[in-house]
Amino acid sequence: MSTTFQAPQPAAATGFQFLTPAAQQDFPHDANKQDALNKQWNTNLNGFANQAIVGNPWNATNSQAFENYVNPIDTPLPSGTQTAAIQWNAFPGRIAYYFPTLSQQDVYSLADTGYQTNGQSFPAITTDPCSGLSVPPQPYGPYGPRGWQDEYCEWAVTRNTQGKITRIDFTCENPEYWNSLWMIDPQKVLELYRSTLNKPQIKIEDLYLYDSNNQVVIDPSTGRAAYNALNKWNSGPLSTAEQGGAMHLTSTPNTLQTETCLAAAATAQRTTGNTNFNKLICCAQYGQPHRNSDPNIGGSVNQLTGSGFAATLTNPPGLYIQTPDFSSYTTPDGANAQDFWTIVRGNETLTVNGQVLPGNFILHAVFEVPADKGYTVSDIKINNQNIKWGGQVSETIDMHIIADAFASKAPAAQPCVQNISAPSAQAQPLQMFHQDIFNAMSRQTVNNPVKVPMTLLSNSTLIAPLVEVGQSSVPMVITAATVVANPSDPSTWPQIVVAVGNSCLNITITSVETVNYAVPGNTYPSEVTALYVNVDTSGITQTGLQSVAIFNLGPGGCEIPMPAVINLVPAGSIHQPKS
Repeated sequence: MSTTFQAPQPAAATGFQFLTPAAQQDFPHDANKQDALNKQWNTNLNGFANQAIVGNPWNATNSQAFENYVNPIDTPLPSGTQTAAIQWNAFPGRIAYYFPTLSQQDVYSLADTGYQTNGQSFPAITTDPCSGLSVPPQPYGPYGPRGWQDEYCEWAVTRNTQGKITRIDFTCENPEYWNSLWMIDPQKVLELYRSTLNKPQIKIEDLYLYDSNNQVVIDPSTGRAAYNALNKWNSGPLSTAEQGGAMHLTSTPNTLQTETCLAAAATAQRTTGNTNFNKLICCAQYGQPHRNSDPNIGGSVNQLTGSGFAATLTNPPGLYIQTPDFSSYTTPDGANAQDFWTIVRGNETLTVNGQVLPGNFILHAVFEVPADKGYTVSDIKINNQNIKWGGQVSETIDMHIIADAFASKAPAAQPCVQNISAPSAQAQPLQMFHQDIFNAMSRQTVNNPVKVPMTLLSNSTLIAPLVEVGQSSVPMVITAATVVANPSDPSTWPQIVVAVGNSCLNITITSVETVNYAVPGNTYPSEVTALYVNVDTSGITQTGLQSVAIFNLGPGGCEIPMPAVINLVPAGSIHQPKS
């Protein structure tokens, strides 16, 4: 654990706005587009913070109303707020935990490729990470083309014809940012893909989402082609001239919304586990035990609030790569290996409102030896071992998140979280999609080394879909957990309520089905209910993020809505595609 307090910062000014990751400005010459991106990003993070504070009051006990986590839009940070830096190693920690008998070369090979040196993928998990007891074999997750790189740092390796590493791309950029950037300007996304990955051959068509008939899917939130976060240039751990690359995070738990919710849930004090970070995460159920990241982040935040503090993620919220420790590197010609480390996106240092924030704010970095040197990355040694794997470099990298903390009453200790099953549980809203987006993503399969059935739906985000007011019938899908409904019997279907001011949206369920996917932020997929609906926004004038509540039929209490599920925008504000 590494938690360091910096000097107190001045009280936050009114009119707080969440900054983009590392305060990145991707429209330096277009103020209008940068302003649009800033507003969309602020909307996203405002929603994520409110979702985090609500927690899970629907189907879990002791997991809601995290009052020691604040949304700085609603709660200005007082004078005397301190900044705490939390760090962890970028190499996937769970691999060594679950498979301690594997050779180091197999561990590196799994981290780099998803396969051992003998060509076999991950062994099955046979031990419960919390109890230590034996369990039926379960495929190792997270699933996906590089899902196992689950420490909020992912990388892709480029090799020459001799198999030597010539380049490694490291990224910690969250998928929510790239989806937001695409909402503003797909051409900018294309430009950045080409320049960041050094691949001018990338085409805009490569980045589109296609349906099962290979037709481009139009996103009703923008009126333009939808983005495929697992496009061929951001998929897998190997980068070539034809495909592959690490543009942004793709492992299903590696999202900023997840990290915000984890930080909020960790503020709750527990009756057990507060001094053991892995026991604490098992008790509080806010992440995966034995990762380097989740237990460390959660435990550090938990100690802050237990000492009498309230907390929030420091602006700009994000998870950032730190400069590697090059002290164990040696090069063939005695050159400094650090000279081959290039920050492509992000900043080495960052100052916000006059305060120099601790650590580095690297979003994307490349480790590559210039061609005129006459040697490759694989000719460099770390601890006297040639670099055969990108994972060797990742072991010298720390990741970094920063939290703001200010004096506040420590929350009372609660028992461990317990799950509640239907029908006792409330129906839990999870996500909302435009129906065309949902259908395309849910029908596109995703290959993964452990060969678990998976669809692109697991790589969606919790960015609230945009819907114009004044529309009579917008086809959408709401996914939800612990819903009590018979898909073939409409009389059993739940009621959906979206209160907008003094009115409610008219939402009609048209069909119900069960789907299996990893809701963004989750390591493993699960079965949830998909409610196909028509949304009527006619007569509505109020815009902005709206909450959704789902009522199972039968006796019930006061169902709690999930914040920021749908974003109502003014009529005529969404570009309509040309026929």
